[in-house]
Amino acid sequence: MAQLTGAYVSINDLVRLTSAHGKVRRRKRKARKLSGDRFSRQRGRGVDFEEVRLYQPGDDVRNIDWNVTARKNEPHTKVFTEEREKPTLVVVDQTASMFFGSKLRLKSVVAAEIAARLAWVTLAQHDRVGGVVFGEEGTITTKPLRNSRSVVKLLRTVAMANQALRVNKIGPSKEDLWDSMITHLRNAAPHHHRIIVISDFKNIGQKAIQELMHRGRHNELQVFHVYDELETILPPSNQYSVTTRTDTIEFDSSGNTTRREYERRFEIRLDRLKTACVQNLVAFESFSTTENLDFLSLER
Repeated sequence: MAQLTGAYVSINDLVRLTSAHGKVRRRKRKARKLSGDRFSRQRGRGVDFEEVRLYQPGDDVRNIDWNVTARKNEPHTKVFTEEREKPTLVVVDQTASMFFGSKLRLKSVVAAEIAARLAWVTLAQHDRVGGVVFGEEGTITTKPLRNSRSVVKLLRTVAMANQALRVNKIGPSKEDLWDSMITHLRNAAPHHHRIIVISDFKNIGQKAIQELMHRGRHNELQVFHVYDELETILPPSNQYSVTTRTDTIEFDSSGNTTRREYERRFEIRLDRLKTACVQNLVAFESFSTTENLDFLSLER
């Protein structure tokens, strides 16, 4: 299916992406050790077979695979992982910093497309899906439900926030918007949720990153970083004019020191986010505004 392009998306654009859910790759989450033999009080799907491995002291003898044991002449046991139903919350950034792109489309459009693709594939897997959309007009939460109306409601919120973006529109600071979103997320997903965060992660403070990673301790967290190539490297040497919300900045891109400092700032910000994800066992992917989103992957 063709990628979304341009500066804005409509609800019809996002609804049409329902046919793209088959292209999203499912990536199996790393198995975590079960806490014991007690039955979970939480309703869910039971357990998934993971693998057969050598028997280890403390393994439940009831899980010994006698066929493999006889063939290998060593005791082998079946390993299972808990497969709990996790309502999915798709967190979508539609703030002013996302209203940027040098080729094909803006970051805000990429984020909207990723959100739509993942929402539709989640519903196709018969899971509940909702979301948290934070934009210049505020933060809106959609309760996770297992029906297409819930997905359409979420995507309509994304489209409305997307279409509200304007150049030079003065609104809350990105730091305040991050704080507001995390407050909404804390209330919407206290535990046992799958949380997918799609953003450029600009102007996110260390405290906000820590709080976001903390959500991953009680939930299954996945991070999608969106960027434009012009954020990673300055354009060819010349005199340029850049307009922000309130100012117009003139700069010369010909100086080597300027170019190196520009590239370094992006790398530092990205490394900080990636390091936090690695340290907290959070899945991380990064997509540019020109990248083919058929290569998306969703943990399960």
